[in-house]
Amino acid sequence: MAESGKDLKQAMKKRNILKRWMCLLLVVLMVTGCAGNTNEERKPKNATSNEVTPVKDTPTPASDTPTPTAADTPTPVPDTPTPTVADTPTPEPATPTPEPATPTPEPTATNTPTPKPDKPTPTPASFSSVEEEREAFDAFLEEVFVSLMGTNHLTLHFRLEHPEAYGIDVTYEMEEPEYNNEQAYLDFKDACQGLESFHYENLTDAQKVNYDRLVYELDFSERYRSIDFTCVNNYLMASGNNAVDGVLSALCEYPFVEDKDYEDYLKDIEAVANYLDPLFKEMKHLCETGACPSQDMYDTTLDNLNNLCKKDNNVILAAFRANAADAGMDEATIEKRVAEVNQLLQEKLIPAAEAMRENVKTLKSYIEDPKGLAAREGGKEYYSYLVQATTGSNLSVDDMYDYLNRKIDELLNTYRTIYLKDMNCLKRYNELEYDTHDFVAILDRLKVLTAENFPAIRDTKYTVSALADELCVDSILAYFLVPQVDNPDRKIIRVNPHNKESNVEMFSTLAHEGYPGHLYQDEFFRHLDGYNIINAALSYTGYDEGWATMMGKEAYNWVTDGDTAVAFLCDFDSIYSNSVVAVCDIGVNYYNWGTKELLEYLGSTLYGDNEAFAEYILEFVASDPGMLLPYSFSHFQCVDIIDELVAKGMTRVEAYEAFLTVGPASIGVLRKHLGLPDETK
Repeated sequence: MAESGKDLKQAMKKRNILKRWMCLLLVVLMVTGCAGNTNEERKPKNATSNEVTPVKDTPTPASDTPTPTAADTPTPVPDTPTPTVADTPTPEPATPTPEPATPTPEPTATNTPTPKPDKPTPTPASFSSVEEEREAFDAFLEEVFVSLMGTNHLTLHFRLEHPEAYGIDVTYEMEEPEYNNEQAYLDFKDACQGLESFHYENLTDAQKVNYDRLVYELDFSERYRSIDFTCVNNYLMASGNNAVDGVLSALCEYPFVEDKDYEDYLKDIEAVANYLDPLFKEMKHLCETGACPSQDMYDTTLDNLNNLCKKDNNVILAAFRANAADAGMDEATIEKRVAEVNQLLQEKLIPAAEAMRENVKTLKSYIEDPKGLAAREGGKEYYSYLVQATTGSNLSVDDMYDYLNRKIDELLNTYRTIYLKDMNCLKRYNELEYDTHDFVAILDRLKVLTAENFPAIRDTKYTVSALADELCVDSILAYFLVPQVDNPDRKIIRVNPHNKESNVEMFSTLAHEGYPGHLYQDEFFRHLDGYNIINAALSYTGYDEGWATMMGKEAYNWVTDGDTAVAFLCDFDSIYSNSVVAVCDIGVNYYNWGTKELLEYLGSTLYGDNEAFAEYILEFVASDPGMLLPYSFSHFQCVDIIDELVAKGMTRVEAYEAFLTVGPASIGVLRKHLGLPDETK
């Protein structure tokens, strides 16, 4: 999975994408006609925005849900065309791509996209020339960037190597985790004061995009200014996005660029130690207000604290050693500093983490059965805010639900068409191999293929390295670290050397993270004429993951030497499973589905009405609402955009270049600047 363009004011978002599985149930596709079911036929009866039924007595998901692989799943061959639904194993989520971030996920106006008026009406200011106005606009954008960066060093260090160069006075003290949505809107509005004084028509094309980005952000943050997300979601204890995991990730992926960074690192470790007690108090406060964790959320938080508490083989110490070596420190310096870091961990951070762990155990009485946001007062409104912020789409949640179900139908129909036309494709799929699992060799190959098939970028340097054993967990496959604004050449990809992906899947994963995915997109955009640092303060996960997911799919075309049928089969399992679970996410968190409604919906899919799986899905989507939407809904929206550009006469390469040139943005802003109709039309 991948990480580019991530807002480091949020905690690390582990994308819990379901483990890849193959569900080629021809009996469903060719005999029962499931692929022909309409959206309404598959929609559980209470699945309307105005019919909310409280979830009652939802059991806790079983912890031993089986985890299939492609090899485990019965795959029909030409003379055995009809396996049954019962033959299909139950998928389990994995987490391909983390990103370092600050410890407290604080949704802010800066990471919550929104619509923009068709034509801004500026209040003109006096400029002696168009050139002067354009220079003034760039300076204005830099001022907005500075105002949005905050002053906390741990947060800033992932964005800026030298915040002082921008006039930012840093503090090493971390603020207590609290959030006021109304105040955030007012602060953002104040930061953008003066935007209307520029003549839109005088700006360059790139400046117009940035103008529209800010208008979108302002409109979105104003629309949801009254949302109090803390009342409906204990975000500090989320299964894949909790605050403890955030500080752990931030310290494990700390950028070491200059020697001064080491002294800053020691200060930040101490700041994190001091932060853990107020962090617990806010967790407890949220529990007391009714935002209670599920068993999985509670267990995950304790697991993260256990990692912080390790006196031996501490993950932070292991990460420091690896990062110091990558930064070019000599062996003697590394050993001396490892001893100093270890002393600080033993004396400060570990005791603080141990105290927090004991405190978190007192929250066990607040554990409740998993339930979606819709079951909480104000939860539906918050979910609407959350999914639009995550996807960058202005479609209503109802429209997103229908859109995803249409795409699921299209996937199944495409599969059926491919198989009926070419029944040998399954045999070729099962025999498909790639000649190496070595991630350096794979990235080198992807770099060459990207240069041959995509718009040119400069000869980019990058570092790809294996995670230290202490950091290797099954849920992490690989990830890309977004470079600092003032250090764009520090491009790093981490790979779990112990992951069990096939060579073919590894090829696709590294295409997602590297070339032509996140690393390539980041490099292309940062070196465009007109690029402005304001883009580093704005986050568009839907665009970022939509692009990278398309590129993971593109890699299958390369690894199959253009065998489009087999390439489709390679991609089918993950995009189908992600899309089905994303629909379930909407069902649980917006339509208030419980296990009964999940079983009804899943029964119309290739999963079948497996109760254990339905319970597992309920826990998964209730713990991390909206997690899979960028990899399914946003992916499909980006594919639609490319297809529409090609239909207008562009080559696919030209369409990709146009998409990349606009850069990360909400779907509405992206479509406007590509000359496409608004998504809501």
